[in-house]
Amino acid sequence: MELTINIKEQKNIAAFLNMIKEFNYVEIVDVKEGDTEIPEKHKQLLDERLSSIKESKTSFKSWESVKQKYEGKAIL
Repeated sequence: MELTINIKEQKNIAAFLNMIKEFNYVEIVDVKEGDTEIPEKHKQLLDERLSSIKESKTSFKSWESVKQKYEGKAIL
């Protein structure tokens, strides 16, 4: 059986996920965040970071390598 739950306040999501992980009969299949608009300031910051990567002024780690590092650790 699948159940969809809407967490009304963003600040409570991590606590909720950590709580339900304690139940061995519950499996977290997918976590989707709501469709919220990204503030213009954040868009500008992301554009600047992408430009730095394209110009080889900085580097980054792949999502897969970061995910492996934190896999199995509690969500804070």
